[in-house]
Amino acid sequence: MSELTASKAEPAYISRLVLHSIPFSDNVEPQDFFKGGQFGHRLNLLLHMVRATDKIGILVEADGQGKTSLLSQLGHRSGDELRISSVDGATSANSQMVMLACLKSLGVADNEINGSNNHTQTFKNRLKQLRKLNVKPLLLIDNANVLTDEFLETLSIWLSWKDNERYLLQAVIASNEPFKLEGDAQLRIQDIDLPVLAEQDLERYLLHKLISAGYQGDELFSEKALKRIYIKSSGNLTLINQLAHQHLLGLKSTLNYSSGLKFNPLRWIAVAISTVLLVLLLSYQDKINQWMAQQESKTESDIQTIIEVQEQELATIIVDNTAVNDEQQQQREELADLLAEIPDPEEVMPLEETPQEDEVTIDLVEPKPKVEIIAESDIYQHAWVLHQQAMHYTFQLMGSWDEQEVEDFIAKYALTGDVAMFESLRSGRIWYALIYGSYNNKQAALAASSQWPAPLNTLPSWLRRFDSVQKQIKNKAPT
Repeated sequence: MSELTASKAEPAYISRLVLHSIPFSDNVEPQDFFKGGQFGHRLNLLLHMVRATDKIGILVEADGQGKTSLLSQLGHRSGDELRISSVDGATSANSQMVMLACLKSLGVADNEINGSNNHTQTFKNRLKQLRKLNVKPLLLIDNANVLTDEFLETLSIWLSWKDNERYLLQAVIASNEPFKLEGDAQLRIQDIDLPVLAEQDLERYLLHKLISAGYQGDELFSEKALKRIYIKSSGNLTLINQLAHQHLLGLKSTLNYSSGLKFNPLRWIAVAISTVLLVLLLSYQDKINQWMAQQESKTESDIQTIIEVQEQELATIIVDNTAVNDEQQQQREELADLLAEIPDPEEVMPLEETPQEDEVTIDLVEPKPKVEIIAESDIYQHAWVLHQQAMHYTFQLMGSWDEQEVEDFIAKYALTGDVAMFESLRSGRIWYALIYGSYNNKQAALAASSQWPAPLNTLPSWLRRFDSVQKQIKNKAPT
């Protein structure tokens, strides 16, 4: 439990900064979720994975990385196509309690639950009903590291249930320690990392938390304070919240100015040294004035000597003035000839204007068709995908049972370049998926996606390695 969560007394800075809540609490409301940095990207990735695949998302990271907030936001962002059941391993005693809670969250009436002699069968039947309505039941499990072996075994059975070759239940599970499921459930796992907050996102994160708590003033964290917080926290959100909270507790000296003087030893030592130097300066003032007068007299004498020497040198140069002027004039004339050959900018016709018949400007407009040729791009198929390096990365943007829907998506967002559509088998039917880009490593892929133009940069995307895509293609049965 963090320092903020354990503290019951309201911090003094709440009223001083006119806040309506503690800004750096670990209890994050869904509307206050920080979407900057990698957190927004991971949220979109999870949404895409849940909607377009049957994978089980696994988040295994240390405490304080934001797993709980991410799961909460995932539930908040889900639409009618998902039915959410949330489970906290820290408070769930056994699988039977979790099953009853899931039945209620999935819309099973209390009288049906109380009248059932087999809750497991009731649970399975409800999952089938939802799937027939094209609603996907989703289990969000937090703190899975404290779940019992009995519960993990039961969970593996639930996640292995099928109807018409289609899995009935999907899950996103967060834990601070690795764990293992059994059977089909283990084969469906998709590991998802959750990086720490990057240093360049720290200032935005702190400001976001303050604004969410109602703050409307100036920046409260100096560059030095930001550096100190990041070094001590190493990007861990819980530690960042605690350090920011401590920083605000120490704002009294900067927000409330005292009329009295506080004793500062260093300041008084500096004042004493300055006073001694001033007394010494006044004591030797006469001697200093005499020395300065001698220096001024000497300086005037030196200046006069320099002037006389310069006059002699100038007189010597004037003797050859004609030769020098002739050479300079020749250089000016050559420069003028070169400048005359450069056309006036006003005489250069803009690319958009239509050239006159007597003007030759074909060279200026030829590059335009060349750009259009480069912009045109066919949609790559299986051959291109299988030719890519297995360890390279790509983004899956969408998938559909309808091939035309994928082509319409490409046209809608004017996708060009490394755009490929591949087929795989899902539930005995052909599934068409769209991937975009080919990158040597994960960092290069994420850097490229951050530069995507709107509205492409707002779409959910799934970062995948080509070997997983190629495996899907190779496993597709011939049609």
